[in-house]
Parts: sequence; C-alpha cells; structure tokens
Amino acid sequence: MRVSGWVRWLVLPALGGALLGATVDPSRLPPVAGERIDAVLLLDGQAYFGHLEDFGFSDTVTLRDVYYFQDARAATTNLAVALVQRGGEVHAPADGMQIRRDKILAIEHVSLSSAVAKAIAAQREIERLVR
Repeated sequence: MRVSGWVRWLVLPALGGALLGATVDPSRLPPVAGERIDAVLLLDGQAYFGHLEDFGFSDTVTLRDVYYFQDARAATTNLAVALVQRGGEVHAPADGMQIRRDKILAIEHVSLSSAVAKAIAAQREIERLVR
C-alpha cells in the first residue's frame, strides 16, 4: 500500500506537531517567557535554581545557569547561607546540569519578586560589573 503524497506532506507533519505540542509548555518558549527561574528540589534535600529545559522524552531534565545554597557561616558575611552559581567547583562543571527525574521531589516556578530571584539578579549584576 502506497501512502499518497498529500498524506505524507500534510497529515504526518500535523501528527508530529501535535505530539510535540503536547509535551512543550508554550509559556516556556523564549519569545513568550522572558526571564523564568525554576527551583528543582531533590529527594536528598538539595535545591537548585535556574533555567529548566524539560522536553518530556528523556529520563533527565536539564538545568542551565544553575545556582544553589551553600553554607556560608565560615564566610565574612555572617549569613547562614549564600546563593552560589554552579561552575566554580573543583571539577569546574560546564553550564548545564542533567538531573534524573527519579531524584526530583518537586519543580516549582520562582517568582521574580522572591528573595532567591533578587539574589540571582544581584549576583549576575556583580558578575557583569567585574567583567
């Protein structure tokens, strides 16, 4: 049985688009979303903040521009915790962190008016001024 030309060029791409559209959140697309920060909370209690890429076809999600809390009592700030950008560790990880789905407790959107979002914005501004 031969598939006619119009089925191949109209129906099959429409089906493919429908399947892809069912897994993509339109509000996360760059032209629509603007700045968006997500919190990825892991089963071990660790929390990471950044730009989440979740395509739904994989056993992992990708978090880019990653920040996390670090014990800061030994630092000169006398604060209990500090928000640190991932990448300065001894193993110097490249941008992008793959997280297995079975290790995730929750994913939440971070309000841009929250203390975490403001701390990330301040850290980015400091990095911009230093460059």
